[in-house]
Amino acid sequence: MKPVKALILGYGIRGRAYAAYASTHPGDFEIAGLADPVAEFPVDAGYPTWKSWDAALESGTEADAVIISLPDRLHYPAVVKALEKGYHVLLEKPIGCTWQECEAIRAAQVKARKLVLTGYVLRFAPFYKKLREVIASGIIGELTSVHHLAAISYGKASHAYCRGNWSVESKGTGMLVNKCTHDFDLIEWWTKGKACKKISSFGSLMHWRPENKPKGAADRCKDCPDGVREKCAFDAYKVYYERTDLRYHFADESDEAILKMIETSPYGRCVYACGNDSVDHQTVLMEYDGGLTIILEMESYSQQRNRVTHFYGTRGEVIADERKIEIMPFLGDSTTIIPQQTGHHGGGDREIMTEFVKLVRSASPERYTAILDAALGSHKIAFLAEESRKTGKTILEI
Repeated sequence: MKPVKALILGYGIRGRAYAAYASTHPGDFEIAGLADPVAEFPVDAGYPTWKSWDAALESGTEADAVIISLPDRLHYPAVVKALEKGYHVLLEKPIGCTWQECEAIRAAQVKARKLVLTGYVLRFAPFYKKLREVIASGIIGELTSVHHLAAISYGKASHAYCRGNWSVESKGTGMLVNKCTHDFDLIEWWTKGKACKKISSFGSLMHWRPENKPKGAADRCKDCPDGVREKCAFDAYKVYYERTDLRYHFADESDEAILKMIETSPYGRCVYACGNDSVDHQTVLMEYDGGLTIILEMESYSQQRNRVTHFYGTRGEVIADERKIEIMPFLGDSTTIIPQQTGHHGGGDREIMTEFVKLVRSASPERYTAILDAALGSHKIAFLAEESRKTGKTILEI
């Protein structure tokens, strides 16, 4: 079969991750063009490039699909236009910035009868596939409660939700919808067949506020006195230069480029002077059919960046930490499974592209709508959790 040809709109970290599939699977996927207002495109690109996503869609370039990895606020107009043009879509999460946008995207998908696959890469990762298999096997009986921690890490959280693109909720979505739709998707996956009945949520921006700025600190880390910087764990030089685990966010990861970025870009700002309003911690309480209760905790101030889930069942427990799965039945011996993981998101980025290609080739309009509906279910839970946090009320009408 011919490779699926796709326009990629947005060539940041997610766009580059999806684009990489073309070099590893040339028989299945081909880049038809790239669009981004500021990114540097590959010098050997044998396809057209644009500075505007809108221009790319209007260009008439031959393609089967569009991959949308634009800023959150552009997801809605871009996906609707792509569907109107007759393209299948791989859409980076969130689907929309409001529930109303999500509903409008569904209407456009039903009309177009094209695929809209949301970038929930975790459900495609081998680790989470194995975890779901363990839970569905019934080895720990019926689930009674699930405690799920999404630990962002102070470095990642200060990068994305303080200095970065998701720091101000009005410019896109809040931290819960942007980051934790992954987690709500996993929860919906684990509880398939059960409906959520109640949601309560609590959280706030507790620390990265102007009033907590250290005495003598400057608005940019390069101007901060040495004595103040030494005591600041969030100093940009520590986060981006001395450590290297966040450099993958930038196209040029060299020391020289990182130093220039700290000195000139928004990522060199003091975390207490960014004008941010996204929450830095949040807890969501959910009750499902049959009395199953689930706690989702999102935490910025952690050393590690991982997810830890504790499943309690009528016949045992399971603890999973993205590295190993510990199965502890009440009767019989405990076992530990360590799924093999390779690639970003434990292989999820690669596997979602494999699935996307298969789905585009399948030409199954009825299945396409069901796929989008499943993704919208987890989005709805996230938006209702935000409503609960902002109103202080438990949501009963799900």
